Amino acid sequence: MRAFKQCLALLPASIMLASCGGGGGSGSDGAFQPTPSGTLVATPSVIELPVNRDGVGPFFGSPYMGEVNVAWRRANGDLVSGTDVNVSIAPTTIASFSMLDDPTTPWIGQTKTPPTAEGNEFLTLMGSAPVHTTGGHATIFVHADDQTGTAMLTITAKDPASPTTISTTVPIRIVSGTPPLPASITITTSPGAVYLANSGGTSTNQLTVRVADGNGANIPNPGSGNGAVNNVQLEVLGQAGSGTITAVDASGASHTGNLIKTRTIQGIAGATFTAGSIQGAIVVRATSDAADNNVDNGITTPIAITKNIVVSDGKLYSVKLTIPTLAAIIANSVTNELDSCIDPQPPSECEGTYSLTVTAEAQDRQGNPALPGTLIRFGSIDSPVGEYDAGALAGQFLISGGDGNPQEGGNMFTAPTGRFRTAGGGAGPGDALLVFGKDVTGNADLESAVTIQTIINETTAATTSPFNLNNTTGTSVNYGSVLPYIMGRSMHGNIGATAQVDQHGAATVRLNYPITSLGRPVAIWAEGESIDPLTGTTRRATDVETLRYPGIADAAVTVSPNPILGNRPQQVTICVVDALEAPIQMLPVGFRFQLTGGTGTVDGNTSPGYLDSLTGPDGCAVANVVTQNVPASNDQTTGSGTVTFTVAGISRSVTIVVNVATLQVSPANVTVNNNPENATITIRALDDQGAGLPGVQINGSCTASGGAGASLTVTPTSGTTNSSGVLTVVATATGFGATTAGGAPGQGVCTFTTTSGLTGSVRFNGVACDDFSPPTCP
Repeated sequence: MRAFKQCLALLPASIMLASCGGGGGSGSDGAFQPTPSGTLVATPSVIELPVNRDGVGPFFGSPYMGEVNVAWRRANGDLVSGTDVNVSIAPTTIASFSMLDDPTTPWIGQTKTPPTAEGNEFLTLMGSAPVHTTGGHATIFVHADDQTGTAMLTITAKDPASPTTISTTVPIRIVSGTPPLPASITITTSPGAVYLANSGGTSTNQLTVRVADGNGANIPNPGSGNGAVNNVQLEVLGQAGSGTITAVDASGASHTGNLIKTRTIQGIAGATFTAGSIQGAIVVRATSDAADNNVDNGITTPIAITKNIVVSDGKLYSVKLTIPTLAAIIANSVTNELDSCIDPQPPSECEGTYSLTVTAEAQDRQGNPALPGTLIRFGSIDSPVGEYDAGALAGQFLISGGDGNPQEGGNMFTAPTGRFRTAGGGAGPGDALLVFGKDVTGNADLESAVTIQTIINETTAATTSPFNLNNTTGTSVNYGSVLPYIMGRSMHGNIGATAQVDQHGAATVRLNYPITSLGRPVAIWAEGESIDPLTGTTRRATDVETLRYPGIADAAVTVSPNPILGNRPQQVTICVVDALEAPIQMLPVGFRFQLTGGTGTVDGNTSPGYLDSLTGPDGCAVANVVTQNVPASNDQTTGSGTVTFTVAGISRSVTIVVNVATLQVSPANVTVNNNPENATITIRALDDQGAGLPGVQINGSCTASGGAGASLTVTPTSGTTNSSGVLTVVATATGFGATTAGGAPGQGVCTFTTTSGLTGSVRFNGVACDDFSPPTCP
C-alpha cells in the first residue's frame, strides 16, 4: 500500500493506469517508450555514376542517371500510400534529381525550339522537392553533374498517423576515370584596358587561372593545412619593366614579382598583373605540373598556357566616328518634352529641329581606349552644295576634288584642278578644309580637319595649323596630289564643339539641324591631339565622314498618278517624307521599266537609270516618262508593264496602261456572189491618238442564216495585231444564194472583239435569183 501511494504522488492522473498497472496497455507499449515509427527503405540501382562532362540531359537509359526506389511502411508493416515524401540532394554541383513525369501537367516546353523542361517533371532537375508515393513507393532519378565527389540524397517522411519523422540517406558517388591531376589550364583576364604605371590610367588586371583534369573537371585542392602546396606558377615573360604579378601562396603569404607561385581552390587561382614601363602585348604564362599537381618540388611534366595583356600609354592615336542605329535621332520641342514630338502628326510645340547622336571612339596606338578625359573636338560643314536641280553637281560639295596634296608637317594645301576662289562662290579665311586621308592607302595620318588661313589662288591655300607628318613608319611619306578633299562652312546645322572621352573611349555630341534640311549632304569630323612618340611634336588624330541630314525612320514614298497611259509622254511625281512627314530633299531617284513590249525612257535616260534631278525642297521629283510601241493592255490590272521608282531604298511601281480606243474593220459589208466566196478582212487596233497598237488580241466569231443553208466562218478565229496594229483574217461564205426566184438570200455577220470588250463587225449579204439577168437559181 505504501508503494501505491508513492506512485500517486509522483505521476499525473492521466497516466496512472498506464504506468502503475491499472489495465491500459502492454508492457512493450508503455508511456516511457518512444512512439512506434515506420520505415523508409531506399534501394538505388547504382550508387556510382560517371561524371557528366558534356552536360547530357536526362533520358531513359542514360549512363549518367541512376534510379532510387523508396518503400515507406508504418510500424505495423503497412505501406503508406498517397502521401508525399520530401527529397533533397546536396551539393547540387555534383548531382541533382528528378521524378516521374505527371501526365496531368502539360509539357509546355515540348513545342519550343529547342524543347525545354517546362511541365515535364522527369526533365526538370531539382535540389529539393516533394515526391508523391503510390502504393507506398516513390521513384527518384539521380543525375550526375560535371564535377566529381559524393552527393547525399536524403528522403524524409512523416506519417499523418504518427508524430514521428523518419528519414534515410543514400550516398551518390560521381566518379571520374582519370586521375585528379592537371591536364589543362586556362587564363582569363578582367575586362578593361591596362595602361603604363605612370600614364594616369588603370595599370592592373585581375587574372583567373583554372586548372582541370583530363575529364575537364576542376582539380582538387593541392593539400590542406600544413600540407598545402602551390600548384600554379605564374610569370611575366620578356624584358625587365614588362610588369609584375601578385598572388598569395599556399602558406597565405602575398608575393609580387615576375615569377611567383600560388595554389588553386576548387581548381581556381587568382592573381593581379601590374603593368610596368613597357607597352605592347605583354605575355603572362601559367604552368602546372601534371606529374603531382605540385610546383614547389619542381615541374617535371609541365602543363602551360600563355595570355597576352595589351599595355598602352592611353595617349590618343586614332579616332573613329560612329552613329547609333537605334534611337539616334530626337525631334526637339520647345518644352523639352522630347518624346512629345514622336507622333504621326507632330504637335504644335515641336520646334522643327532634329538632333542626331554622333560618337567618336578614341584609341591609343595599342588599340586600348584613350584615357578618360581626353578632349575631342567636333565640327561640320554643309555648304556650298549644288542644289537639287543643278544637274551633275546636284547634292555635291562644290569646292571639292580628288587631287588634294597637304604639305606633310607644313601649312600648305594644293590641288591641281582646284577652284578654291570660284567654285560655289569660293572659300575664305575661317572656312574648314577636310582631307580624306584614310581613303587612300598609306595616307591615314593625313586625315585632317583644319582651318583655312588664306586662299592664295585657285589651287593653293594656307592653313592655320600644320598637317601631320604622315610618318607612321618612322619616315615621312608624300604620295602627291591623290587625296579627296572638301572646303566649306556650315550654314544649316551645328554640332557640339567638344566632348571628353569616357571609360570606354567614347566621346558623344549631337548634330542639330532643321527639318527643312533633311537630305542635304553634311560632312562631320572629330579630332584630338597627342604627342607624336616618334618626334615629340603635336600630332592630330582625325576622322572625317560624310552623310545626309537624316529624317526619322520610317520613310514613306508616294508616286502619282498611277496608272499612267502608255505610248505618249507622261509625268510622274515621286515624293519622300520621313516618319513625321517632313520632306527629304536631294535624294537621287532611280527607275527601271518592265514592259511586255516596246521601249521607255525617263528624262531621256534609258532603263535602268536615274532622274535628271534630285528630290526638291518639297521632297518631290518629277519624272518625264515616255513609252513607245508598247502593246495594248490585255489585263487592266497588270497593264502593259510598269516603271518602278526607287528612292531612299524604297521602291514604288507605276502601272502603264495602253487602251484600244478604236477597232477598225474593213470592208464593212461584203456581197456574196459566188458559192463559196472568200473575203479578206483587215482589222486595225488604234489608241485614242489614232496610232496603231501592236499585240492586241482579237477574237472572231460569225453567224449566218437564210439562203441555201448559209454558213460563215473566219480563219483564224483569234490572233494579235502586228507591229502596225493590223490583223488580217479570211471569211468564207457558202450557201448565201436564194433557192427560188424571189426567194430570200442568205445573211450573216462576223464580229471581232478585243479582250477589253471593244468590237467591230462585217456584214455579209447574198444575191436574190431575180437580180440576175436572165434570172437563174441554184
